[in-house]
Amino acid sequence: MNEPVVKSVRVECPIHDAFVTFTARIDLWWPMAHRRFPDSVVVMEPWTGGGFFEKAQDGQEARLGKVVRCEPPHALAYTWYPGAIEKPTLVQVSFVQEPGAVLVTVTHAVGESGLGDEWPTRARRFARNWDVVLPAFAALLKSEDSVLP
Repeated sequence: MNEPVVKSVRVECPIHDAFVTFTARIDLWWPMAHRRFPDSVVVMEPWTGGGFFEKAQDGQEARLGKVVRCEPPHALAYTWYPGAIEKPTLVQVSFVQEPGAVLVTVTHAVGESGLGDEWPTRARRFARNWDVVLPAFAALLKSEDSVLP
C-alpha cells in the first residue's frame, strides 16, 4: 500500500502567521538535526515554482524540493527530494482556521515518484521525522520569536 503519511498540529495564532512561519520563516524552526549542513540556512520561496533548499556557510547548497502550489494562507505543496533525488515525493500542507487555533496538516505522499515497494520503508521514516519537525514549528509559534513584524 502507498498510503500517505498524515500528521497534524494545532497552533494558536492567526492563519497568516502560521502560513508565513511555515514558509518564509522556515529557517527559524526547521530542526538543526534535520539539516544536511551544520549552521546552514533553510529557504523556502513561498510561490509556485519557488525553490526549497538548504545553504551551507561555505556556499554548498542542497536542493530539498520545489514549491508546486502556493495558495496563501490556506495551502502549500512541494516536492521533497531528500533520500531520492531522482524520485521526489510530494508534501501537501493545509492551514485551516478553527476557533482560537489553526489546524496545520501535512500529507506526505508518493506523488509522481513511482516509488512502489520503496514507499512503506520511506513512509515510516517520514512519519518519524514529521513527529520531530511539526512540534518544532509549533514551538516557534508559541515563543516570543513568533511575532511577525
